[in-house]
Amino acid sequence: MILLFIVAVFLVTVFIGIPLVWAILLTAILPIFVFDLPGYPLEAVYLNFIGGVEPNHFLAIPLFIVAGELMSRGGVGLRIIAFARAAFGFMPGGLGMVVVGASMIFGGISGSAIADSAAIGSVMIRNMAREGYRRPFAAGLVAAAGTIGIIIPPSIPMLIYGFVGSVSVADLFLAGMVPGLIFGLAFMGVCYWVGKSTGCDPGGRGTTPGELWRAFISTAPALFMPVLILGGIFTGWVTPTEAAALAVVYGLFATIVIYRDFHIRDLPALIVDSFVTSAVVMVVIGATTVLGWVITLEQLPQILVGFVQELSGSQWVFLLLVNVVMLILGLVLDPVPAILLTAPLFLPTAMSLGIDPVHLGVIMTCNTAVGLFTPPVGATLYVAARISGDGVLSIARAMAPLYIAAIAALLLVTYLPAVSMTTVHYFR
Repeated sequence: MILLFIVAVFLVTVFIGIPLVWAILLTAILPIFVFDLPGYPLEAVYLNFIGGVEPNHFLAIPLFIVAGELMSRGGVGLRIIAFARAAFGFMPGGLGMVVVGASMIFGGISGSAIADSAAIGSVMIRNMAREGYRRPFAAGLVAAAGTIGIIIPPSIPMLIYGFVGSVSVADLFLAGMVPGLIFGLAFMGVCYWVGKSTGCDPGGRGTTPGELWRAFISTAPALFMPVLILGGIFTGWVTPTEAAALAVVYGLFATIVIYRDFHIRDLPALIVDSFVTSAVVMVVIGATTVLGWVITLEQLPQILVGFVQELSGSQWVFLLLVNVVMLILGLVLDPVPAILLTAPLFLPTAMSLGIDPVHLGVIMTCNTAVGLFTPPVGATLYVAARISGDGVLSIARAMAPLYIAAIAALLLVTYLPAVSMTTVHYFR
């Protein structure tokens, strides 16, 4: 009864437009009064809120955000696009493939879907329209491809999941590599079909090895950032928090010394912007910690485990339920709050059914990625709409093939654990 009440209150408060943090706090506090729950002093709400953001490992979040902002400003995005054009531009649908390839590379640097879509879309939507692509499809492709940035490491939603669920961040980053590649290949397949079937982008002159090498050399300093981050974490040389600090130092060096497209005088504004974003994330973490406290004391995870096991002891059914719930939540929530709210509920059930928590984390992240380009709240969808000037609904209609490709990739990742776990087993 309490679980249904919590779900109902949360959905109602979100849909009527109450800010997310207040919606979560109301969802946590109202059951205390409605059901007259004993032993729930309101002082504990404050203490849990503060305690939720106190752990030192959460320092990695603002540091990764700063590093991503550093690499997303200036000419890094243009260099990545030039490299992707040299690698993919000659194929049918090549210009669309450039968007996907550039988004995958950029996502491995910034870890942010929104920064990815903004940086790539500001250049490529206009170029795709000139080539003959329908403008809504071009905007939709930018919105969809940008979300690969939270699947390919470093990924802030995976970082959050790892901290909340006490799951190895290194294993999560390893597990996200192949799924990110699969989503990228699925979107490239759509681009190939569109370019060939419509004739808008039949392909052009092949790139010479010299041109490809020059484009790679220009992009190499930016490409080294994910190598530095992931290599440091995987080898055990640094913790995720230390890797985030290292990324900030390297980002400053690359943008100021190597590329020379960022100046020290711009640093205060960048830090303010980054920490405003970080503050929003941390406040949501505090609020969800309060909700998690209520849920845990009422033993709702155990109740959910029992319900699922009565419904079916099958991993397949449980994973289907995870996908359905996460896709629905993705319609109204961004990845971080969606994972913060659901991970404590899903993890005990998954482990009781023998599902690897790393695999579950990848599935949940992929679901939230799809939610990012799905109306009504899809963040990358709105970024692409603002850049292109097209309506959200017209873009969403043009994205039908991309949605089909994304769901197919999601099912592959969900029901073939080897897609995620092979790299983990190989490297660990």
